[in-house]
Amino acid sequence: MRKYILTLLLCLSAYCLQGQELLLMQRDSLQKDSLILQSELALEDQWSDEYLDTVKLDYNSKLNNYSMIGFNYGLTLPGMSFSPSHSQTRDLLLGHYSLTFTKYEKMFNYLPYFGWTIGVEYGWEGYHFKTNKETGETFEFYKEKCQSLRMRVIEVPFMLQVHSDGLYSKIYAGAGIYGGYRLSVERFGPNVEEAYRRDWYDTDIRWDYGFQGGLGFAFILDPVEIHIDGQLRYGLSSIFTRNSLFPEGSGYEDQNRVYYRYAYPLDFIISVGVHLHLEKRFGTTRSDLKKQAREIVYGTNR
Repeated sequence: MRKYILTLLLCLSAYCLQGQELLLMQRDSLQKDSLILQSELALEDQWSDEYLDTVKLDYNSKLNNYSMIGFNYGLTLPGMSFSPSHSQTRDLLLGHYSLTFTKYEKMFNYLPYFGWTIGVEYGWEGYHFKTNKETGETFEFYKEKCQSLRMRVIEVPFMLQVHSDGLYSKIYAGAGIYGGYRLSVERFGPNVEEAYRRDWYDTDIRWDYGFQGGLGFAFILDPVEIHIDGQLRYGLSSIFTRNSLFPEGSGYEDQNRVYYRYAYPLDFIISVGVHLHLEKRFGTTRSDLKKQAREIVYGTNR
């Protein structure tokens, strides 16, 4: 009898141990399945719009090197930096056009905040002297006799740019240099010589160059961007030859010994533009696909 009882107890003990092992195996399996499910959900969330909206750094890190071409239209508020100085008012001149090419590239293949822009611009330069309210008189140069001047110019700017992209917006700023040529001139005032109202004096300087920079904001609906920006342009080429406005015999030539006479453009430009992406901002690009194909065919060492 004792023999049968011992046999029964041993069987029950073995059964309990086997059940405990099964429970442990099931628990481990459930934990593994849970981890796999969590990682899959995290991966899906990582690419979701909600995730990208909350974790800005993530989609910045996924930003590709990309380029775009754009057309801009705007207005110019022209002015001059004079020596000696003269009070001016800034006219609002519509008709500033530009065609630009922009390339964005990651620094060290990691920091997606840098790029450069080159383009062609067609716009305005000039000045407009203020009328003295007390005397009712408006200053005019001895030689030119004009109270207001407008010049059409064509320019080629090159600027380095920094930018920060979101999913649907961007802020950017740039600074650089430009070179250009003054195409035409128009002078205004009651005493302007008719022969030079739309013609150049031999002392006028036609070549133009200087510094240009600005900042802006963009709305992005891939593959199109709408840009709104403001720029400041400062010329280093005077519009006339130094001391040429008071020639010998004018009665004012002594002022040439006192002043270093110049007139450098100082313009504000406001524009709106439409820019088209030439590559993808996010996702797999054509170059990525070519690289993957080479790795599949030749291996990763080639």
